[in-house]
Amino acid sequence: MKKLIVGITAPQSVDLINGQLNFFVQKGYDVYLLAPDTEQVVDFCKKENAKHIPVKIERNIHLFYDFISLIQIILIFLKYRPDIVNLGTPKISLVGMIAAKITGVPKRIYTCRGFRFEHEKGRFRKFLITIEKLISSCSHKVICISNSVKDLGISEGIFKESKVVVFGKGSSNGLNLELFSRDRVTEEERKEYIEKYGLEGFYVYGFVGRLVDRKGIAELYAAFDNLYSRNKNVKLLVVGRPYWDQIKNPKLIDDYNSHPGIVMAGIQPQDTIPAFLSVFNVFVLPAWWEGFGNVLTQAAAMGVPIIGTNSTGCKDAVSNGYNGVLVAPYSVSEFEEAMEYFYNNQEEVKKYGENGVEWAKNFKPEVIWEAMYGLYES
Repeated sequence: MKKLIVGITAPQSVDLINGQLNFFVQKGYDVYLLAPDTEQVVDFCKKENAKHIPVKIERNIHLFYDFISLIQIILIFLKYRPDIVNLGTPKISLVGMIAAKITGVPKRIYTCRGFRFEHEKGRFRKFLITIEKLISSCSHKVICISNSVKDLGISEGIFKESKVVVFGKGSSNGLNLELFSRDRVTEEERKEYIEKYGLEGFYVYGFVGRLVDRKGIAELYAAFDNLYSRNKNVKLLVVGRPYWDQIKNPKLIDDYNSHPGIVMAGIQPQDTIPAFLSVFNVFVLPAWWEGFGNVLTQAAAMGVPIIGTNSTGCKDAVSNGYNGVLVAPYSVSEFEEAMEYFYNNQEEVKKYGENGVEWAKNFKPEVIWEAMYGLYES
């Protein structure tokens, strides 16, 4: 029986591998999850029929603690002797891939979920690129979760094309089409959410995700505020919480909270997201970049038209002109113009939503898992 160790840095990243571990258990693998020791991770492993290997690891760069983590993971790999490791998210990928190389793990897979250096400049950007090169050099194969991530990695000299694979049309784990289905949300649930958040009679733009600068939250606020100054028939419903260490101007969140046209719903359980999506007229994500915009395909599956950006990872998740519109990242004016166009052309825009349901069928999880199985077995 082959031993497979999958690694993540943060407990909440288990959402990125839902169903995947159990798939490989069913294929006859002995599957382990290398992750922090939290209740969320423990419950996830039980659900996936996988074994949990606790690890202490800092999300941010810290040389002393990172060295301790490296020693810890080396000892883990020497104890378990995995046949395959698949590590995703930056810190565990760096420390874990070095440990896998040192201990001679036969097959080392790096799942590249995007590049943090995209919005950085100067020496720090070069430092982050160097880290990516180091991770890649320790890996046998790199799974890029979108073609645009693959193209950027090749152009920056991080890896050669021969080392990289992209499964299907992209995404790291596919899309749960049973969860993200319009049929799953009843009309009574929709009305309940509309009433709860005061949306009756309004045209609703919706955002779901972490409130961080790179999601374009400053641009979204400015674009919506400009639109609202001319049109009080619109609302912006925001689902998610701030990550303060990734927000340059904390006052921006105060502006969100105090805006008369913005409704802040906070962080919500994953199984409630379809109900939120069902009350959106338009899904908005002015991200600077993504690895792959999973939430964009979730909105598409729910039949919601999309305004996104023509940026890394986002342009793979939306078919421009088919189920949504992509504008330039960082551009408040282009985003505002698109938001106004959607409001003024509601009948035409509905077609984007209908097309989105078809588009989302490209991202079935089984496509990703079967391709991953083929890679493991090769």
